[in-house]
Amino acid sequence: MVFDNEDLIFGKANELIIKEVLDKIYKDTEYRVEFNTWKYSSFDYKIVDKNNKVVHQYELKSRRIKSDQYPTLMFSEYKMNYAIKEYAKNGGRYSFLWYCVEDNKILSWEWNPKLKDYINGFGQSKLRHEKAKKCIHVSTDLMTEIFF
Repeated sequence: MVFDNEDLIFGKANELIIKEVLDKIYKDTEYRVEFNTWKYSSFDYKIVDKNNKVVHQYELKSRRIKSDQYPTLMFSEYKMNYAIKEYAKNGGRYSFLWYCVEDNKILSWEWNPKLKDYINGFGQSKLRHEKAKKCIHVSTDLMTEIFF
């Protein structure tokens, strides 16, 4: 059985892997990748321009599954609410990354504020016997694979 501390270690280790991937993507650009190390940060990575303006934020969800195991992948509704509020205040772009370790794939979905292409629903970790929580479900058909 997997417990919260193991999940935290698993997620933090994968955050470092994805930081390297994002660093490669933005390497020869005018942007830099900032990694948010605070345990309760709203999004894990910020892409910052030469004027220190945050232009894109990424949230990583690490999953112990194959990328095609389910028709949708989910994240906490809290994260979507954060993106909506931040967009209203500051604009920018907001993307969600799923690192599926069983087949070593990264899937990406960028939220489009003009299009509701996700489903509000519920989700839970059955391994931890959690109560269902409000979640956002995104079809894997809408995701792009990031090759690394």
